[in-house]
Amino acid sequence: MPLATLLTRSLALLSLSALLLAFNAGAGLLAQQPEASGCRQRSTLIWSELYADFWRWCVDHIFHDRLIEPLSFTAMVVAPDGTLFATRPLSGAVVVFRDSDGDDLPDAMETLAQGLTLPNGLAYHAGALYVSGGAHIYRLSHNGAVEVIVDDLPSGVGFWTGGITVGADSRLYVAIGAPCDNCEFEARDRGAILSMNLDGSDRQIVATGFRQPADVEFYRGQLWTLDSAPRQAERNARDELNRVEPGGWHGFPYCLGAGERNIAQPDIDCADSISPVMRFGSGAAPISLAAYPHDSLPGAQDTLIVVLSGEPSQIDFVGYKVIMINFDAADQPLGATVLIPYRRQYERQAYVPYRGEGLYWESFIHVSELGFGFYPNQPLAVAVHPQGWIYISMTGGRIIALRPPQTLPDYAGLYPIWTPMNPDFDPAAAPDESA
Repeated sequence: MPLATLLTRSLALLSLSALLLAFNAGAGLLAQQPEASGCRQRSTLIWSELYADFWRWCVDHIFHDRLIEPLSFTAMVVAPDGTLFATRPLSGAVVVFRDSDGDDLPDAMETLAQGLTLPNGLAYHAGALYVSGGAHIYRLSHNGAVEVIVDDLPSGVGFWTGGITVGADSRLYVAIGAPCDNCEFEARDRGAILSMNLDGSDRQIVATGFRQPADVEFYRGQLWTLDSAPRQAERNARDELNRVEPGGWHGFPYCLGAGERNIAQPDIDCADSISPVMRFGSGAAPISLAAYPHDSLPGAQDTLIVVLSGEPSQIDFVGYKVIMINFDAADQPLGATVLIPYRRQYERQAYVPYRGEGLYWESFIHVSELGFGFYPNQPLAVAVHPQGWIYISMTGGRIIALRPPQTLPDYAGLYPIWTPMNPDFDPAAAPDESA
């Protein structure tokens, strides 16, 4: 047999072997996926793609349009009647999703308002939508009438204007990004959380020292925000979940994380900066959060949902996840459950106890590498339905919903006692992985 023919056949056999190995690996992963017996067999069910825990959540298709701009639906909010609203910043639009077929899930997108400047934050209060974008805060009625209540928020260079929420004091709270990635700046109202009346008057600076406070949310009566470290910062810099302290300085640009120095400045004492409540590995890119007050499932009640969008320029899959954080009575985090992508491995149930270091989820990284979960798309925003459903948007013009199954299994027999999903959750029983 000619040498060239032998080499060609050998390469073909090697390629076939590699393909079979990849197929068997994927089949092995799918075999570990629990049966979706509790999820209604309907056309909206998404099966074996986004890889959630089907014992706890049914993944439903809401909307998918690959032809619209990829960076759509960067913020979402659900009205008390279940109506879903979302922003499309690059189109300057706010859209509404309505149920067109009577299955209780919104599926038909309509434009509610357009011509807005980078709408990137949404809040619903007393029958009106509040939208933050660029230098503006808009108030929208249900019929799409637009009222500009603020037109001079600090904006321009730097990070986009972030999320917006309404407090129990009937004041607006809006996140303002820093004017640069990693530099000194004098404007106190950049890299800050601002507050004002519902008509835009009486503007105040609530807290400073943030780089990219992408979203704001009230949880347990306190204001929370997110932040991300510069990618070229020191090795121990971490992305953050912060409990906002009124009048406090949260460190940026001089101090990152738990007092680590960033920019050399001898007059700055990093001990004066407020440390984050939870830290994530650099590149997690926390971008959206929502309080989850519902008791639909064990371990879900009174939690905080955080979207870790991920960093495309980074090879580590620290982000590309949506997580649910449990807290103790002192508002300290106990750990985080990965909602998507989920994989049962070593009886861990995709739950990682939090012990003060940045969370990485190394044992679950390969799920994304094999194409499950969001990757190569990125999750963008989360919103909670009054019935406890969780809406998640992602790049590529897609929105999904997580809903508890109709038939609930025996969770005590499925999950270790040290995971929040077990009805007898005991955080003290969690193994110490740092030992």
